[in-house]
Amino acid sequence: MKISPKMKNQIIEEIEHVVYNMEKSHNPIEMLYYFSAIHGLINRIFNMEYDPELVFMHHVLSAVHTGFVSRMDAMQKGDSAIVLDDSYFKKLISLSINLKDTISENSNVYDTLKEFIILLYATTGNGYYLKHKGLLKI
Repeated sequence: MKISPKMKNQIIEEIEHVVYNMEKSHNPIEMLYYFSAIHGLINRIFNMEYDPELVFMHHVLSAVHTGFVSRMDAMQKGDSAIVLDDSYFKKLISLSINLKDTISENSNVYDTLKEFIILLYATTGNGYYLKHKGLLKI
């Protein structure tokens, strides 16, 4: 990722803040609220310092947030077929930490973003089925 150290540090600090608040919350809706700050900040940064990797990262994180919110909405409306238990939110926190560490180390974020997409897929009907079958691990 080719962005200034100042912008990179903003991302790292924001993820640290998000993770701190997600870890202390036990409310899934509140956790998703905090999680949304990551892709929001990345959007603002690539508007100032464009980098294709940031666009990719933003799109993945935004899709994960939207997917989780959609599943939570469905659960609140009585759809109990696919339930997001604590393991989903623990993984969301873990992947956020991994993303921060990867950015800190100037490493490629692709593998972490791929794991975010797998987590997102686990919120879908087929993904949930594969998770319970033991084929998809989160």
